[in-house]
Amino acid sequence: MKHSWLLRACLFGTALATLPTLAQSEEVAARVIVLRHGVRSPTSSPDELAPYANRAWTTWPVAPGVLTEHGAQGITALGQRMQRMLVADGLGRGQCDDAWLVIADSTPRNRASGAALVKGLQPSCHTGYLALAPEQNNALFHFVGKSGAKEEDAAVAPATWPPSALPELQFVLLGCRGDICLQDAARQGRKLLIDPAHDDDAAHAKSLKTAGSLSENLMLEYAQGFPLAQVAWSKGDAATIGRIITLHNQQFALSKKSLPAAAKAGSNLLAHIVATLQQTAGMSTNAAPLAPAKTRTVLLVGHDTNLANLAGVLDVDWHDERQPDDYPPGGALVFDLLKQKEGYAVRVSTWMPTLAALRKADFSDDAALVRHTLPLAPCKGQEICPLGTVVHWLDGRLDPASIDPSIPAMPVNQP
Repeated sequence: MKHSWLLRACLFGTALATLPTLAQSEEVAARVIVLRHGVRSPTSSPDELAPYANRAWTTWPVAPGVLTEHGAQGITALGQRMQRMLVADGLGRGQCDDAWLVIADSTPRNRASGAALVKGLQPSCHTGYLALAPEQNNALFHFVGKSGAKEEDAAVAPATWPPSALPELQFVLLGCRGDICLQDAARQGRKLLIDPAHDDDAAHAKSLKTAGSLSENLMLEYAQGFPLAQVAWSKGDAATIGRIITLHNQQFALSKKSLPAAAKAGSNLLAHIVATLQQTAGMSTNAAPLAPAKTRTVLLVGHDTNLANLAGVLDVDWHDERQPDDYPPGGALVFDLLKQKEGYAVRVSTWMPTLAALRKADFSDDAALVRHTLPLAPCKGQEICPLGTVVHWLDGRLDPASIDPSIPAMPVNQP
């Protein structure tokens, strides 16, 4: 008999085909939250970005790729909102002895976000967060295979060219439209996203990858709270940012969310998330849980790539016009283990901060988070799914070669 690598114990004999919507009698036994770090500066320097625009890029107050003070304030405010939500769902009392654990990736922006999140969750406590030393690779967030190096996702060309939002982004960058505009920009040495001289799949794939990054940089200007006169050279109102950020979504859908790339990059993290839920349910696994059994909530401060990888393995989508960026700073994918009379079940949902809330660094209003429950394929149309059914389904979707059964030993870091 072939045993699932995720579950040695027997699966539930006969999984329920359908389950009712969460009732008041049902208990949230455990929760794992995977969220993106807070607002950061672009990872490329102004000099590196210069060839793509006809004007100078906005100057940021921090080095490339670093969490800003505004971003830290936003994550702390998000932590305050999450604290209220955790207490409301019976996962704690808002006290220092709450069994909550924050784990952050090792990049400086993630470590800083982990510190800011702890301040929001437990502001009067001497609570730390777990993280490896700065820039030391953490396989939970970036799995490294036998080669010893992270695999880079191949650029993929979209089915139709150009994507609907690409001409608008090109206009924002150059400040003009039409063939003459493109010709003048080319003569000035600008790098074009729509380039008649390079009109093949390879060029389209490279262009979309660049467009995804550039559109995110402009979104970050808006989320950072720069005056609108500075955001996207005065063209970056919320509606414009909302349209062009879909290029980032599309690029991620092709390179980060699609299988098998998503399984290679996301299987390790998801295996440990599921093991954490299984531990609470009293089941044994081959993958180590993220925290001791008494821990009620684990918060993992990762990246937009982690969210996209998990979405691909889970085969879920949460796009919503109220937050057109599918992977915003502070955006979270939430895994709940529900205790029912019939046994344990899983609910997966998203909490996505709106652009307006990110800009204000204020999440106190209920509408500041766009929330969705995501039905999983093995329980089609249902908001919750038996844990055994989910484990069995994921056994055929995860990549065993991309899973390390252990987790790295991470020291406690103080905010």
